[in-house]
Amino acid sequence: MHSQAILNASNLTYELANIRRLFKDIAVAIHEGQRIGLVGSKGSGKSTLLKLLAQQLTPKTGTIRTTGSIYYLPQLSTLNLSASNDSVQDWLSSLSDEWWTVTNLLNEQFETELCLSASIGSLSGGELTKLWLAIAFSKQPDILLLDEPTNHLDLIALEQLRQVLQVFPGACVIVSHKPFFLDQVVDTIWELTPKALLVYGGNYSFYRSQKESEYQTALHAHEVARKKLKRAQTSAMQEQKRAAQSRKNGRLRAGSIPKIVAGAWKREAEVTAGNAKKKHEAAVESATQKVAQTKIKTTKAASIQLQERSQKHKNLIDIQGADLKLGDRAASPKGNRLLIKNIQLHVSSGDRIAVAGANGSGKSSLAKAILGMKQSPAILDRGEIAIASQMKAVYLDQTYQVVNREITVLENMQAANPDLNYQLLRQQLGHFLFFNDDVYKNASVLSGGELARLAVAMITVSQIDWLILDEPTNNLDVETIDRIVDGLNEFQGAIWVISHDIDFLSRIRIMQAYQIKNCQLQLLIHQPNDAERYYQELIYDLANL
Repeated sequence: MHSQAILNASNLTYELANIRRLFKDIAVAIHEGQRIGLVGSKGSGKSTLLKLLAQQLTPKTGTIRTTGSIYYLPQLSTLNLSASNDSVQDWLSSLSDEWWTVTNLLNEQFETELCLSASIGSLSGGELTKLWLAIAFSKQPDILLLDEPTNHLDLIALEQLRQVLQVFPGACVIVSHKPFFLDQVVDTIWELTPKALLVYGGNYSFYRSQKESEYQTALHAHEVARKKLKRAQTSAMQEQKRAAQSRKNGRLRAGSIPKIVAGAWKREAEVTAGNAKKKHEAAVESATQKVAQTKIKTTKAASIQLQERSQKHKNLIDIQGADLKLGDRAASPKGNRLLIKNIQLHVSSGDRIAVAGANGSGKSSLAKAILGMKQSPAILDRGEIAIASQMKAVYLDQTYQVVNREITVLENMQAANPDLNYQLLRQQLGHFLFFNDDVYKNASVLSGGELARLAVAMITVSQIDWLILDEPTNNLDVETIDRIVDGLNEFQGAIWVISHDIDFLSRIRIMQAYQIKNCQLQLLIHQPNDAERYYQELIYDLANL
């Protein structure tokens, strides 16, 4: 049980310029030492809620009462520091009278030492994030509000943040699209919806299981309602047939009985039939309303069933004893920096491989060198290298160059899959949340998440032998990642994934996991489906580079 509440908010309503209501009558409480993960769909108002709690915004209605200090750390992308020419020291001095406590904390907790005379605009996203986190923790607030603190952090930095949060005495609310990280640090999940803020006790995995249970319960209720409607409609139809037959029989008997008796029977029959009709109509109307009430919004769609490949299993890549070097073959061997030596790698159709390693270790360069991409700064040298003839491969990075920005969503889908009919193309696009007129949007106006969904929609039903994904989940919301996971799990070709997103990797059936360490491509013992052991193995190895 948590101790007393140090923040209480009630009846919070917020509207964007009186045009769109984000949420209404939200009530929340934050207790001493509580660890809360704030989740919700994109645009639901998570950042806005944090700003309201930090009293940086004013709600349309509602009150916020707190007995402790609050520090709000916004998303790095909203700070616009890349254009700043201020030195790190001058910038820190403007934020804190004791700036040296920040640099000490940065050095001790995040093992990062910055040049104080360097421009703040020259720092990387990871360096800036760690610097802001050091500032936040140096304030020692009672409540810490962190908006997407994990976006620019690698595994080591995420582990460092986890350890700092572990000993942080205050409460915290964290917005993050990294479920594995939330699993490690939170004990409560807030889900923000337009209608309410739902509270789930437990970590993100427990929240996800609860949401799935709720979804299955809702599906069952809807199915029960549909069956009840069908029975009511059948009963109403049978009553109509019975009434029609009764009228017919009445007309046949009318000639053999006195008119006054026949008239009385007719009036009685009409009243009885009318009452029965009203009863059945009411039952159908009630059942119809119940079907509408239990209907749930779902983005799930039937998977497209492709024909089996003519060659079910084939060797795609076989590398024995090759080295990966930066430079070209014309340069002096002494001038080429070695990235990976003595590579032993075999890839067959259907293989699912994850690759991890420190920045600059050669994760992306290896895939690009195998593909012979012109922009690759690295080459494969020595050894035996066998690449399947006519192997069709696609390299998907965070710029999504596979999407042609000059044509529409639907035209991109048609160009990538010329053999699929219109209905299947629309079905696949719908599965990736492109509905109605969305398919006629020009690709140039799509957001980063929409580009990611379109790219994966295009390629996961294409006849591709080898798909390379380079950090595919960076800056994507949970809903988009879910669609990508669904698409990859239907993909029939081989997959090579460069990612540190443990939760994502654990869901796409990785068969082999490698790490580049000490200039070697090393096979890991644990797979991402055993997430905690896989994570611990990676952290141990990265910490001992």
